[in-house]
Amino acid sequence: MSQVGWGVRCGRGNVLQSGDVDWTIESFVFIAYLLAGPGAWGVFWFAMMKGRSWLSIRIKPAPAIERFPPVSIVLPARNEVDHIEACCESLLRQDYSHLEIIVVNDRSTDGTGDVLDAIAAREPRLRVIHVGENDLPESWFGKTYAMHLGSQRAAGEWLVFTDSDCRLAPSAVREGVVTGESRRFDLVSFVPKFETRGFWDGLMTPLGGIATNALYAVIYANASQVPKVAFACGQFLAVRKSVYDRVGGWSAVRHLPSDDVEMARLLKRNGFRPRLGWGMDLVTAHMYSSGPEVWRGWARNFIIASRGKPGRVLGGAAFVVACVLSIYAAIAWGAWMHNWLWITAAAVHGVAITSAMVSAYRWGRYRVTYALLWPIGSMMLLAIFARSLYLCAIGRVDWRGATYSLRMKSQTT
Repeated sequence: MSQVGWGVRCGRGNVLQSGDVDWTIESFVFIAYLLAGPGAWGVFWFAMMKGRSWLSIRIKPAPAIERFPPVSIVLPARNEVDHIEACCESLLRQDYSHLEIIVVNDRSTDGTGDVLDAIAAREPRLRVIHVGENDLPESWFGKTYAMHLGSQRAAGEWLVFTDSDCRLAPSAVREGVVTGESRRFDLVSFVPKFETRGFWDGLMTPLGGIATNALYAVIYANASQVPKVAFACGQFLAVRKSVYDRVGGWSAVRHLPSDDVEMARLLKRNGFRPRLGWGMDLVTAHMYSSGPEVWRGWARNFIIASRGKPGRVLGGAAFVVACVLSIYAAIAWGAWMHNWLWITAAAVHGVAITSAMVSAYRWGRYRVTYALLWPIGSMMLLAIFARSLYLCAIGRVDWRGATYSLRMKSQTT
């Protein structure tokens, strides 16, 4: 065996002489591992810290504004009989006076429409629009068309879109409008608190959020200097009606599956100011529970936000392999060669991953003990990426009992 000047016991690779230092192939691999393992996670943790501060768009205490403009809440609902009443009740409890609520029943077959009609009969502030099975125009996604119909009936100066499995705190609409008005934003979207109820969603919901932030460079969503990066969460999306009309509304993105992200991209591309901020005290939502739901749901989310293209998902899978799973190769090689420098580097790598995971789970108010299970979570994330690539290959996704193409061609610029 040979020895490099800085004390690494090297393997049987070829030796390159450089002054007093003998460089082997293992030396270069070790440096690459330091960069891809502990180094990458140090950078990742720093990016999470910066991103957390850049998404703090709300001013505390809330500033005074000259007037509270009228607001229209538009809620699309498809087969949400278990959630729709609680969601509507949270909307009716908003502490905003100039408010109308429009719920669009998107071809539901489970009794959602009957529940909505019963609520509307006793609550005049809530109006219901029913979409029939044959009413969906070609090239439209169902949810996007439902929101489009609701926006056409809306009289508010701000439109607030939310999902039927969400609950809004009484101050949510007011906080969104005050933030937009006081800071002259054109779109305000809040990152919700995702409730978890079982092992798999408790483990994977934070990891899904971390992966989303990385894949779509969410830390730059609020940077006007980066016009190609924008992001929004459909659980709460408030947009100025005048700006919404100027960019063409939902009709401009009707052929694209990730409606919330595409609306933010559309505004930013046209020189407006969409902003994404923390809103875990204002909006709660529940996504998936069982392992199969987590696998299918997050796979769909990843691929539709990238417009059905595999590049970002492949990049995410490569990161998991190179920057997470490489720790096992380092441990195995160090044990095989009795090289404690490799084992020490792997230990530092493990501490870096665990520290970043604990911070992320704590910030999201999730069970920190699940952060320690990142080896299981990383394998599940690879399975989710594999599912995303499968959806990309077949070119379609399923959502709420309907199938949509990922290969719809843009009809607008």
